[in-house]
Amino acid sequence: MSLFFLPVLLAGCSKTPATEPASPELTVLIGTDGYGDGSYNDTMLAGILGFCKDHPDVKLSLQQPESIADAGKRLDEWLAEEGSGDRALILASNSYKDILQGKPAPKNGRALILETDDVFPGYSSYIIRRYGASWLCGAMSRFFLGIIFKAMDGNDMIEESARGFSDGHSAASDQKLYTWTLADGPKGFAMRDSTYRFIYRSIQEIYSVGDTQGDPLFFPLLGGSLPGVFDYSRYIGFITIAGMDVDCTAYNPWIVPYSLCVNNHLALKMYLEDWREGKPWPDHLQFGLESEYIQVVPNKQFDFGNQDMEALYQEFYSQAVEKEKEYGKE
Repeated sequence: MSLFFLPVLLAGCSKTPATEPASPELTVLIGTDGYGDGSYNDTMLAGILGFCKDHPDVKLSLQQPESIADAGKRLDEWLAEEGSGDRALILASNSYKDILQGKPAPKNGRALILETDDVFPGYSSYIIRRYGASWLCGAMSRFFLGIIFKAMDGNDMIEESARGFSDGHSAASDQKLYTWTLADGPKGFAMRDSTYRFIYRSIQEIYSVGDTQGDPLFFPLLGGSLPGVFDYSRYIGFITIAGMDVDCTAYNPWIVPYSLCVNNHLALKMYLEDWREGKPWPDHLQFGLESEYIQVVPNKQFDFGNQDMEALYQEFYSQAVEKEKEYGKE
């Protein structure tokens, strides 16, 4: 054999380094109100960061769109990418459901939108039903003048929760019930100072017409505006406040009779772990009061008017479960 061919043969026998597979990529479009609310959004963030801590190989991209339109542009950019690795997109607000209308299924990867009843071809969605837990809260508030305080009108989760509380309160109590709306649109989820001023003005109207037969209890469906309710209680006067999204007894255990906890972090953990294990996501799932993803937590320290919140919870829980099943058949 000619020595001239030896280097060529040796080169042909050498091993080419294998290309390492691309890291899995997780992109999260958080709500336009962002994190730092101490409740709903922060709970989701804790679940996402906890998952990434357990899976350090996952590349995380947290993005906060400036508007719904901006979220639509970011979705289009994600859909246009030709990533070689395993990709997942989380739309972490049901305010983004409109931008999914008519969108093509992802070319590669998968996408999930939180907290909507809607089903989008090629995408996954889930909703944590609020009716049963809210009905239970309304019934447990039987001795109070109830005030449902909404961030906005027309949001599916808010409207379901407001109806549940109203139905439960009406079933268990003769006290009057008010409903207030803070703002027109999603901006109502991030108006802490305006919430404080709104309560100051509006509660005077209640007392001016003589509705003082019961102590007011706020059922706040406000997202990041919730601290404004506690600001009012802290600086202006005593009011009772239902904890919302997380256990709020730490704010003030003497004014929070119970908390309605929405455990999106647990739902997200389930979806993300299934993603990493290669399990498909269902088109749509629903979770209710009997699941671990939503619960009412009585505050055992609360004793205003000698009310036993644990006893009220036990009295009305089974009925709330049945009412939620009936609501689901409507």
